[in-house]
Amino acid sequence: ADKASDAATAAREAAEKRSTPTSEPNKPKAATPTFQGGKDHRVRLKVPTSYLVGQAAGPNSTLVKSQGIIFPYTPTIGQEYTATYNSVPITHSNYTQYFYKSSSVGPISLTAKFTVQNDYEAEVYFSIVHLLRALTKMRWGDDDNAGSPPPVCRLFAYGNAIMNNVPVAVSSFKLDLPDNVDYFTTKSLSSAPTMSSISLTLTPIYSRNEMQKFTVTDWLSNNLRSKGYL
Repeated sequence: ADKASDAATAAREAAEKRSTPTSEPNKPKAATPTFQGGKDHRVRLKVPTSYLVGQAAGPNSTLVKSQGIIFPYTPTIGQEYTATYNSVPITHSNYTQYFYKSSSVGPISLTAKFTVQNDYEAEVYFSIVHLLRALTKMRWGDDDNAGSPPPVCRLFAYGNAIMNNVPVAVSSFKLDLPDNVDYFTTKSLSSAPTMSSISLTLTPIYSRNEMQKFTVTDWLSNNLRSKGYL
């Protein structure tokens, strides 16, 4: 009987030992998106730091940390490249002669969506609107460097093969405030649309020095991709 009791006690202790965790359970790790190259390919408009002040800095200096505007949703981007030829009509000829005149890189149109669901997102939205308004204005009056034109920013979109470090000026800014969505009112009693869009026209601007450094040979060999040429 004693042996049977001892065997039962040993079996019970072994079962309790197996059911008692020897260490804390493994906690699931948050999924981290990764992709080849490890670079952020979201569309971003990098702005001179002198403009990222006051309300344009964003709540908790959000726009300062991102060095400008990171568009939260994939925007629609369009651009046209043109080679211009002058025509010379030839007398008593069925065809017109064309002579090359020049090439140009057209303005970049960008339309981006924004959503607002809380106070923080609303304040970021207000800061972006405030900043874009400033980027279309010249220095004036008592400003430092009065008479200076709006600044040249840098556009980044989808890596070297598309648009990387492109020098652009904001030549137009259109704010869409639709009437068919709700508006979120913040603690500061300002209201932002819960869904809206912002349209920009960005004009590529290259300095004379940058123009002189461009060659088609370097362009074809990809030596200029990271230097902002289009």
